[in-house]
Amino acid sequence: MSTHVRILGWLHLIYGALGLCMAFLVFAGSMVGALFSGSVMGMLGAGFGGAFAAAFIALLSLPGLVAGYGLLKFRPWARTLTIVLAVFELIRFPLGTILGVYSLWVLLSSEGAAQFQAQTY
Repeated sequence: MSTHVRILGWLHLIYGALGLCMAFLVFAGSMVGALFSGSVMGMLGAGFGGAFAAAFIALLSLPGLVAGYGLLKFRPWARTLTIVLAVFELIRFPLGTILGVYSLWVLLSSEGAAQFQAQTY
């Protein structure tokens, strides 16, 4: 089951990185759109709107990156964080649904939970 936890950690890192790439694309697209708007108010609206949307997308992606890192290190808090994220990912069809189901299957199984027993450092 430790292999599944590692795979899950990498999947969350990749999914979070894709979210950050999308935030960058939203930001860049809004800036290009603002340049071609033809008015000052259009530039300001598109610029601020795109920046806000990009920041929002980036903030939604960061917990997945943190959870993926924690899963790779088998940290007990990462299991809890990933279970919460998996529930929210279920509504992000289709990739989020697949990742959410796989996350819940791995982390809620008895073998998966045993991987995160409190370790002494």
